[in-house]
Amino acid sequence: MGIFRPAEVTGFRLASAEPWPTSKAALADQLDMFDQDLSRLEWVPLEFRYSFRCADKECPGHAMGLKDWEAGESYRKFLRKYGERAVQDKLRERWFDRMFTPDRAVHCFVGNISAHPKTFMLLGLFYPQRKVVEYIQEDLFPL
Repeated sequence: MGIFRPAEVTGFRLASAEPWPTSKAALADQLDMFDQDLSRLEWVPLEFRYSFRCADKECPGHAMGLKDWEAGESYRKFLRKYGERAVQDKLRERWFDRMFTPDRAVHCFVGNISAHPKTFMLLGLFYPQRKVVEYIQEDLFPL
């Protein structure tokens, strides 16, 4: 797991997500041996995709899909609250417009899996106020 701050975020889009394969859907449908009243895990039909450049001057750009549980849950909540017609606008507002502003310093949490150690997934976003992040402490123990 790692964290980095992109040099520039160049885009955001909501793309159609691939339906779960049968094997993954079967795993999602498994019941808990001790708690039989679990709600069924819902598939989210949208993928949250970000495009960005890293700090490398030669960077051609990167595009990653966000795997954050909170993004999927916001889809479900906004669908219930605003309906099918407005859900994508509300998701864009929440997951791009409000995070990627001049007063925010967005950081990306990434991770990989052992089967693909050189392939990273975007696991979450952290967007503190820029003035907090850009404060620089000169010395830990000034003389």
